[in-house]
Amino acid sequence: IGLDIDTQLYFMSATMIIAIPTSIKIFSWMMTLNGKKILNSSINFWSIGFIIMFTLGGLTGIILSNSIIDINLHDTYFVVAHFHYVLSMGVIFSIFSSFIFWSPLLFNVSLNNNWLKINFFNLFLSINLTFFPQHFLGMNGMPRRYIMYSDYFILWNNISSVGSSMTIIFTLIFIYIIIESFMCK
Repeated sequence: IGLDIDTQLYFMSATMIIAIPTSIKIFSWMMTLNGKKILNSSINFWSIGFIIMFTLGGLTGIILSNSIIDINLHDTYFVVAHFHYVLSMGVIFSIFSSFIFWSPLLFNVSLNNNWLKINFFNLFLSINLTFFPQHFLGMNGMPRRYIMYSDYFILWNNISSVGSSMTIIFTLIFIYIIIESFMCK
């Protein structure tokens, strides 16, 4: 891979140091929800979805912090799945949750709560269907940024592709829910 021992030690240490305040954040988010009656609202679903995605990404980050394992997983789809869980999906779920929370105040519109709940569960499933199989691809050694790949990886790539197509559809449905709420204003 081209990383010397000192660089590997640096990245391993940095990842482990990042894990400590991140775990404190996750526990504080969970305690915020602890004393509250969990309402059956779409805002709570999106917020809990954010915590779950961020936590799954953090757990894969702990695996990547081990430099011996990281030698095998570096530049594979395992790293792609890790970054997407932590950075992309955590951010997307928090943005959706914030938009649902603030749209009645900012735009004086209320989004259809039932449609938002249905869309949350479908989007949560499709996103996990997209990125979770990439952990298995990475553990089996599939490198990222390759157009052609071995037939050995077809099953997990097909599952990931189906999840990606479903994610696009449910994101468009989320946009439709927003447009419909503005039109019914």
